[in-house]
Amino acid sequence: MIDLEVWEEVPIQDNFKLVGTTWVFKIKTDDQHQVLKYKTRLCAQGFSQTQGFDFSKTFAPTGRLNSLRTLILFAVSRNLLFEQLDIKSAFLNAPLEEEVYLTIPQGLDSDKNTNV
Repeated sequence: MIDLEVWEEVPIQDNFKLVGTTWVFKIKTDDQHQVLKYKTRLCAQGFSQTQGFDFSKTFAPTGRLNSLRTLILFAVSRNLLFEQLDIKSAFLNAPLEEEVYLTIPQGLDSDKNTNV
């Protein structure tokens, strides 16, 4: 994430409300429980934010019900099979309307102790 320049260190100011961060570690294994890879992600502790103060709205992009019905009608009319999937990811460079200040993740060194 450092190489991708996902964040930028800035000096702490009095008017900043800091959002904490936490690491989530996961071990991916195969059917025989052999380790395939280790995964890590950094999560912002958004539960510490207050709607209307720290952010104005939340949403999850979803399709319209009529679109789903149209797809089902199309598939059924052509005797096609259905598949379902769930994508669990967020875009690292998604534009934000608000400025968000995170604490520096545990284990990463800051240039100064006064940066976030």
